[in-house]
Amino acid sequence: MVLPRRSTITGVSSSGPPVSLPLPRSLSQDAIAAVSEKCVENGCRVFTADMRRHIASLGAGQLAAYCYNQCSDERFRIICGFMLVLFLLDHLSDDLMTKDTEILADVVMNAMNFPESYRPTHTRGKEQPQLESDASILTRDPLIGPMLTLPHSYWTRCIPDAGSEVQARCIENEELYLVAVHEQARHRDTNEIPTTEAYIDLRRLSSGCKPLFDLLEFSLDMQLPDYVIEKPLMKTMKDCVNDFVAFSNDIFSYNVEQLRGDMHNLVAIIMNNDNLDLQGAMDHAGDMCRAALDKYIETKAKFPSYGAEIDSQVAAFLRGLESWISGSLEWSFVTPRYFGNKRHEVKKTRWVKLLSRSRVPANAA
Repeated sequence: MVLPRRSTITGVSSSGPPVSLPLPRSLSQDAIAAVSEKCVENGCRVFTADMRRHIASLGAGQLAAYCYNQCSDERFRIICGFMLVLFLLDHLSDDLMTKDTEILADVVMNAMNFPESYRPTHTRGKEQPQLESDASILTRDPLIGPMLTLPHSYWTRCIPDAGSEVQARCIENEELYLVAVHEQARHRDTNEIPTTEAYIDLRRLSSGCKPLFDLLEFSLDMQLPDYVIEKPLMKTMKDCVNDFVAFSNDIFSYNVEQLRGDMHNLVAIIMNNDNLDLQGAMDHAGDMCRAALDKYIETKAKFPSYGAEIDSQVAAFLRGLESWISGSLEWSFVTPRYFGNKRHEVKKTRWVKLLSRSRVPANAA
């Protein structure tokens, strides 16, 4: 198969100027990312040694470096921790049944709401064990690395410097992400295939982008006023970037996901719902990426001014969103997650050989 032919996924709109290219990553950010990944490999006690090495090799810290390229080293360390925990939770949830994902959501949100210490809840039907679970340990104590001086979770370190509204949005959107993981598991258990529209709504949550976009404000040491962040035009721009990141991810991950029969993928959904062949679905998904990018640029041009101080904050926040567009694309051909050791060749040619169960790319997941 060929990655989308008619609509090249380049981070450039067909109807407007290019969005911001990823800013150069600093040497210090690269070093922090490397330390964070090494500490997962060496010390995260939830996984086997082989799995820790595998998770570390995927380069979550590198993705953070591409997408949070405007923040201080101190805050970048915390964001690296959040990114690594999302990768680890994503792996934990892949093979869970519906009930298990509900338990996962409960313990993770418990850790975010009570970051100082484990406090098991005793709500009927949702009782938590007295001994802290692996997922809670991950959220509270991800072992980000020796460069950190405080022995608390990434969330505990985030709280003192994150505005109260940023914290509230991050907690709310992390919970929505976990609800989407639960719904994804339900679809997997029941073999339910949603409509394309329903899938898009779910994918905006399961991508994990919503809480990651909330952290942009933290990374920039600011808190946008509610009347700005809640403005429909701002919500539209965030949805457009979310769609672009999620849809392009679905394109890149399709080959590995079809290997395990995973239908939580835009390409698979389009093939099923629109009766298209694989290449037709790939091209249509590429068109949807391009449409999301065009809509973002169109909406950005309509965004009003709120005065010099707020406008400068909005501009920095939008540069952060645009770094997610270009940074996630760049990272997709750095990590072995999608194309294994063929990733540089795929980036050049855009040709991907469809995998059979007897052929899995080296390092892919």
